[in-house]
Amino acid sequence: MDEKLQIALESQNPWWFGKEFETGVERLSFFPSLMQYLDAPEVLLLIGARRTGKSTLLYQIISSLLGRGVPGRAILFITMDEPLLLSMADDPWLIRRIVEDHLARHPGLERLYLCIDEVQHYPSWVPTIKTLYDTKSTVKCILTGSTSSLLRQDSSRLLSGRYFSCTVYPLSFPEFLRIQGILNPTIIEKRHYFEMYLKYGGFPRVVLEKDEDLKMQILKNYYETIYLKDIIYPNRVRKNSEVTDLLYYLISNAGNAVSYNQIARTLNIAPDTVREYIEYAGNAFLLYPLMKFDYSVKKQVANPKKIYFVDPGLINAVAFAFSENRGRLLENIVFIALMKKYGDIFYHRDRYECDFLVRSGRTIVQAVQVTQSLQDDATRQREMRGLLEAMDAHGLDEGTIVTASESAETTVDGRAVHTVPIAEWLEEL
Repeated sequence: MDEKLQIALESQNPWWFGKEFETGVERLSFFPSLMQYLDAPEVLLLIGARRTGKSTLLYQIISSLLGRGVPGRAILFITMDEPLLLSMADDPWLIRRIVEDHLARHPGLERLYLCIDEVQHYPSWVPTIKTLYDTKSTVKCILTGSTSSLLRQDSSRLLSGRYFSCTVYPLSFPEFLRIQGILNPTIIEKRHYFEMYLKYGGFPRVVLEKDEDLKMQILKNYYETIYLKDIIYPNRVRKNSEVTDLLYYLISNAGNAVSYNQIARTLNIAPDTVREYIEYAGNAFLLYPLMKFDYSVKKQVANPKKIYFVDPGLINAVAFAFSENRGRLLENIVFIALMKKYGDIFYHRDRYECDFLVRSGRTIVQAVQVTQSLQDDATRQREMRGLLEAMDAHGLDEGTIVTASESAETTVDGRAVHTVPIAEWLEEL
């Protein structure tokens, strides 16, 4: 093996020499399935937006393996973000050569854990991993990546039946509390910390930063990095200003129903281009379009979408005046929480609107409305009408209104409406 490459690998694998390495604040306990997947032969994919903690989780997995008695040399870590490896990324045999060389140097290994960070930078990763999986049963592959188009489309076609995937999001509110050592907070403390979560979001580095001005600068840097490295560069977008204008429009209207044709007219961009750019941003895990529920898939696709973002801190850093948009930020947080747990989410709109419907199989099983407060009579009537209409449309006996701090139990014509403070709702979800 080339000496420079060997030196790079040795610097990336300090456990080969019994050296300590940074594993960050413990988060692995929030991903119990990961340890289960480690004992299975299938490839494990950790995917998600940049800076959500995928690499840290990978280091925590490595630490856990070492704690279980796995020899250091049985863990081969490769980060494709490393300049030398990036310069060699066009070589389709690179990873195979590294693995073969490592196995030849250590012939007594019963199993090799091959960990590749930011695998999307290696164009030949799919056929390489497929070949390793098919021909070397003793090699367990654990990969991270920040681009869903690579890790979902290609993998589903060529790695079908050979992988498990786990999406890593910014910290949930319970994780946000845990990572700062906040255990058993009072109701007042919990709501105080939720205000911080609402404003700055859950990116781990931002959560741990004490300087509030620096928090916002970090968030702006994250946004620009995702915009450039995961949207502009990989998709070879020529008209950067169109993407800039579109993303700013979407982030300024987070939670609002928008038509792609309407956006196209507003920004003077072709509708197909709008759709394409939104797909790029979705592939980068920056945003998530939410469809209006309809039993006709064709109508679902044609109806306006509500756009939500991966983290409320990004919204505040880029577009929102925090104090003026709390309701939409609450809605964004509820959406991410529901999507993480249930996956199949829609919104309801007929005469009135309900923010979220949760589907299980072919059946709507939950209706959730989100609002800052129900103290204003007009707001209360509007939110209740939308929730009850959605419940009636899908035969639900109960529904939920998530608020900033209010709680109540209400019965309307035999149907139960639970009003729940968002901090408590997030912990109980």
